[in-house]
Amino acid sequence: MFKLRNAFLYLLLFSCFQIIAQNETNNWYFGENAGLNFANVEPIVLNDGAILAPAGCSSISDNDGNLLFYTNGQTVWNSNHDIMVNGTNLAGDINNSQSALIIPKPLDPSTYYIFTTRETPSSTPLVTSGLFYSTVRFTAQSPLGEITTKNSRLTSSTTQRLTAIHDISTNSIKVITFGSEYAQEEAPKDTFFVYDVTTAGLNTTPVKSKERIIKSSAGGMKISPDGKIIALADYGGNYIYLYNFNSATSEVKYYNTVNPNLLMNPLNPYSVEFSQDSRILYFTGNNSRNVSFLYKYLLYNTSIFNDKIYISSSAEQSFGDLQLAKDGKIYMANYVPTSPPSTVSSISVINTPEMEEGNSGFSPQIINLNGGASFKGMPIFVSSFLRNRIITENQCEGDPFSFTTDSYIPVDSILWDFGDNTTSNKINPTHTYTRSGNYTVKATILYNGEPFYVDKNIEVYEVPKLSDNAKLTQCDIDEDGISFFNLNHIRDAITNFHITFKLYFYHTYTDAENNTNLIEDPENYVNTNNPEKLFVKITTRNGCYTISDFFIETLYNTLPYIETMYACGDSDNIKNNNTGLFNLDIKKNEIRNSFNIPDSSIINFYSSLEDAQRKTQPLSAYIYKTGATKLYVRIEPPDNTCAGIGFFNVTVNSPIETHIDELYTICSNNEDIMFNLDGGKDNDQWEWKDANGNIFSTNQTINLNTPGIYSLTTYKTENNITCIKTEDFTIQRAIQIEINEIIANDYQIFVSVKGVGNYEFSIDEINYYGNGTEYKFNNVEAGIHNVHIRDIDNCKFSVLQKVSFIGFPKYFTPNNDGINDYWKIEGIDFDFYQSASIEIYNRYGKILYTMNIEQNLVGWDGTCNGQPLISSDYWFRGVLTDINNETLYKTGHFSLKR
Repeated sequence: MFKLRNAFLYLLLFSCFQIIAQNETNNWYFGENAGLNFANVEPIVLNDGAILAPAGCSSISDNDGNLLFYTNGQTVWNSNHDIMVNGTNLAGDINNSQSALIIPKPLDPSTYYIFTTRETPSSTPLVTSGLFYSTVRFTAQSPLGEITTKNSRLTSSTTQRLTAIHDISTNSIKVITFGSEYAQEEAPKDTFFVYDVTTAGLNTTPVKSKERIIKSSAGGMKISPDGKIIALADYGGNYIYLYNFNSATSEVKYYNTVNPNLLMNPLNPYSVEFSQDSRILYFTGNNSRNVSFLYKYLLYNTSIFNDKIYISSSAEQSFGDLQLAKDGKIYMANYVPTSPPSTVSSISVINTPEMEEGNSGFSPQIINLNGGASFKGMPIFVSSFLRNRIITENQCEGDPFSFTTDSYIPVDSILWDFGDNTTSNKINPTHTYTRSGNYTVKATILYNGEPFYVDKNIEVYEVPKLSDNAKLTQCDIDEDGISFFNLNHIRDAITNFHITFKLYFYHTYTDAENNTNLIEDPENYVNTNNPEKLFVKITTRNGCYTISDFFIETLYNTLPYIETMYACGDSDNIKNNNTGLFNLDIKKNEIRNSFNIPDSSIINFYSSLEDAQRKTQPLSAYIYKTGATKLYVRIEPPDNTCAGIGFFNVTVNSPIETHIDELYTICSNNEDIMFNLDGGKDNDQWEWKDANGNIFSTNQTINLNTPGIYSLTTYKTENNITCIKTEDFTIQRAIQIEINEIIANDYQIFVSVKGVGNYEFSIDEINYYGNGTEYKFNNVEAGIHNVHIRDIDNCKFSVLQKVSFIGFPKYFTPNNDGINDYWKIEGIDFDFYQSASIEIYNRYGKILYTMNIEQNLVGWDGTCNGQPLISSDYWFRGVLTDINNETLYKTGHFSLKR
């Protein structure tokens, strides 16, 4: 009894000072076993949850950010992720967009209310439609919570919408829902209900506000963190409605409509959410083609052209609930629009919701839920819990930061911790950081003697730093004190140089400060004095900059004579292009050893003196391809001064010349045929090798007649380097041609042969075509054709093949002029056909003339019984039997013209 009494005494003492804290939103549980924790600057993925929430859900933590419980509107899980005592069969519909909302009882950390929505009556659990509440109590006997009052009905009808705001003036939480005033099915959806949760408990008598009729029960509703605007998404009505909320009277008044639709493309808005400063509204929705969209709307833009701003869209995955977090970011659920919807293993984030331009730092599917999964919903909270924030902007190192807070709780005093071991107790302090980096700023706000915590991660941008007494030197090869400078190389003296830094050069500090008289071509700057003082303005991508002076100076340093470098001709494997490959790494070591250059100095090569002076376009330190030319070398010690510039010549030796072809062909079986091969008289050494790499001769010339694969390696010494060239060649015996197939039809003749050579083809023994093992002749006239095939290497043998190509003349002119006087079927002879019966008849079917193969070779002269026939159309019927005893039937007609 003593312990129980002490426990209640503790709760009583604690409740006297308790206010609503932002830590109550630390833990999120949603979707399928998905969770996030916002105790730190960056959210931590949780995978210990037991929730299954296809859509709406809610969760709550205590004043220190420790999880208390969470729910999908039907089941309640405690902090151990077990079902709470009496925590089943709540009245909420888990498919509602906002199925449940947890409300803490002010000044009573042991009592919470769960508001649930149900539009359609249910048999499991057995509940009617309406808005319901259940009570959760934490006691010594139930330290993990217990449902003590379940499914108390507040309204007889409702939509799926729930939201809430804390009223600090009365220390009450106003729960807002929307639906019909009456229970009839046809009753219009036009009424806001506002319930007060006070220190005395829940007032079950709402303040009602009648407004315009909404078509659909689906779609989210949120109140802005500052408690001034309510946004309601009408999913079936295709609009988003905005209302003013009077916290003192709990009255709701319509004031504007946001049109989410595209031209001829209605959008069903699903979820809405406000930025932390309550100035921008974000919303999601789907069109009829299941394409999801994400937009934002500037609430306080007074332009008549103010319209929604596109952020993103997706046809693969749908965009679900939007929910603001204590870190100021808005998190978005993702799901696959199947029926029923399918889960997705990641969610999306709007990183900078208060940004009016662009896509507000939207990162699609950026957070992997590590075994959890996202459905359509996110947990919802009392909106004012998420208002609390530190307001500042990232600055450059050395520039003052201005800090202030935005909170729904009045501020008695603030203790600031700037994250660099410095503090302040001013309400709106300024602070200057001396080092760049990321800092976590914490503000402890006191109200009625109770601390209230809020933090923010800031970045102090680095400022470029040029080393003291920075100097850029250049070699003066003609002792006039004037030379080319690439001023950009002063970056080597920037101690924290980054590739994104930009450098601008000036003659005076005033010019650098005012961005006037910029040096236009810093890569080709010619000094006017020696030494000369210049100024550089170094800027970062974040807009930070420094202005520093430095000197440029020429030094007379030239290198002694450097020996010429030689390369073999054709060393780049391209014949006769007078180009060679030069190993500059070898030359670098030679120069370092010759001039005793320490390893700490840098040696670079350039193709021109100007490049060497400006240090631009250094050549590869390994292999460089070029013809005969002059190359320049620059030597720099560690301090980047110029220790000397010199040059040397590069020369390409003359190419190795031989008289070897790649292929030799023996066209007959005559073993006495010899090929006389010459390796080139100007070369010094020759190695003739067989296919196995065996050397069989070292003479300049040899005679060969044995088919096989060979190589010749030739050596030639010039300018004290020996160049080597290897050439492969083949001796082959021409193979007798063997016909593979000949196909004659459709006025084409196709020919293919067997063999390893290249062959040419002809049908007139005059014009040869092709270069391979097959060829097709097109537009061939009908008749008998002789196909000729020969080896392309002009070997003497060839193959001749006779082919038949049947054709039927369309007309003939028997006028004894010697041209087209006879009609006959082309392509018939005794080599291809053993018999033929051809009948010619008139239009009445009378047979005028008959022919066999032999008679067809001459043809019909257009007479019948010795009498010439008149000009007209005539018909024929032919029965042909080839040498393979296959019968061919042909019919048709032709014209006789006189």
